[in-house]
Amino acid sequence: MTSRGFDAVADELYALPRDEFTPARTERAKEAKGRDPELAKRITQLRKPTVAAWLVNQVSRRHADEIGQLADLGARLRTAHQKLAGDELRTLSRQRNELIRRLSGRAGGVAGEAGVPYSDVAMRQVEDTFEAAVSDPDAATEVAAGRLSAALEPSSSEDWLAAALAASPKRKAAPKPAPKPAKRDPEAERRQAALEEARTKADEAEAARDEAQQALDEVTARAEKAAARVAELRSQLDDATREERAVRKELTAARKAATVADKTADEARRQVAEMESFGKRSKR
Repeated sequence: MTSRGFDAVADELYALPRDEFTPARTERAKEAKGRDPELAKRITQLRKPTVAAWLVNQVSRRHADEIGQLADLGARLRTAHQKLAGDELRTLSRQRNELIRRLSGRAGGVAGEAGVPYSDVAMRQVEDTFEAAVSDPDAATEVAAGRLSAALEPSSSEDWLAAALAASPKRKAAPKPAPKPAKRDPEAERRQAALEEARTKADEAEAARDEAQQALDEVTARAEKAAARVAELRSQLDDATREERAVRKELTAARKAATVADKTADEARRQVAEMESFGKRSKR
């Protein structure tokens, strides 16, 4: 099956309710395994989306026009920054914040429909993902595709935007010198590094859990198949046992009938012999 076939399967899986992802992925991988082992492997490697990623995927599929506005705003913000157009940057920044809040509300609506808790952590991750779509064209493409397995982070702290927003329109021809690099905060860097490590471990644990679930699903399916086979064989054995008993009864009856017939035949022969012997004596 071609990559187009893979795209179709991926689209199907990431559009499903989150709790249906793993069993559906297992089923699709099994279907593809006999025809295209490489495709089956690629399907197996698709990761179950986190809650935040799943919510973003659903919003992207339901509100594609608004998702497209994220990329458009990002491009306009970057252009305005290059021109040091402070007023335009402020206007666009307000539009971006309003759009992200609106999309976050859309995600909350999806969560409510699905009965999925929309925690503060999930909300922050959803908003970070939409923010990433504004700051990075590649992230915007990923979000629009609706196949995220994990939330995204903005590609930078957007210092360029903050600096541009602080610029005065009157200073466009002579912009202020670039701000001095922020003073390092070793403790903040340590916390950020620890956070990134924790997120990586969480992603790895999620992937391991999905793999374990897939293995469990496969073994469960095999166990159910074996149990069905055992039940079928037991049913056949019961039928064969009943048939054997019936045949044995028929055999016993046939043996008795044969014994009676044998005795009857012997008696008939004896009588014939006696009659023949009597006839011979009479002739004498």
